[in-house]
Amino acid sequence: MNQKLFFFDVDGTLVDDKSKEIPQSAVTAIRSLREAGHLVYLNSGRTLCLLEYEMERFGISCAVCGCGTEIIADGNVLLEQRISHERGIELRELLRELKLDAILEAQEAIYFSDRPFENEALMEKLLKYVSGFAETEVNALEDRSFLFDKFCVQTVPGGKKDPRIETLIRETPDFEGIARGRGFYEFVPKGFSKGKAVNLLMERFSIAPEDCYVFGDSVNDLTMFQSKAAHRIAMGEHDRELEAYASYITDKVGADGVAKALRALQVLER
Repeated sequence: MNQKLFFFDVDGTLVDDKSKEIPQSAVTAIRSLREAGHLVYLNSGRTLCLLEYEMERFGISCAVCGCGTEIIADGNVLLEQRISHERGIELRELLRELKLDAILEAQEAIYFSDRPFENEALMEKLLKYVSGFAETEVNALEDRSFLFDKFCVQTVPGGKKDPRIETLIRETPDFEGIARGRGFYEFVPKGFSKGKAVNLLMERFSIAPEDCYVFGDSVNDLTMFQSKAAHRIAMGEHDRELEAYASYITDKVGADGVAKALRALQVLER
């Protein structure tokens, strides 16, 4: 048996965006891959503190966290990139000046900008959800004690692009800004991405492209779909940017899309 390497995005791929539930079929499928001796990684924009529940649920100890800013293999840290303390302070001050709703993502906790939020309903809902999985802090832009790995901002959904985003992009040339839709933007240190992590781990474990599989649904999975992996599976609901690179389109998350794709690609028995 050729050992294969699998990467699964989390939100919109393993976790249903609407129900926030994980289909049992996906849990069973991923555990079956592990039992068969394959290498399985979560590959998420989430930092480690927001992945620990999913890692336990799927019975794995391997993850690409924070869009490639941290890589963990069997509990060991293979790569770690944190924003420097000085740059973190500059970013806090910039976000305060722009009065943007912001989420600073660290390995240990998630830090939110100051209340009252501009997009109160959206941000309070996100805060409540995140607080169910990780330690959180609000009014955190004045707290200079913590390091973080990446950050996101929420603007008013719909309508014209918020001009503050152009200012933020101009002032952060050391970051890659990813428009996630609905006024949400993700900022990742340049030189790090989900796709770069895929290629790094393929090389580390000597996995051929035809034995590497990536699963995703959104634009922040694009670099995975542009990686050396031969099998690039888009979920039934996905951003159009993925279609030019997808080798297979499966069903929706809640309709057992992950398990169906693994069976269709003859990785799991039907």
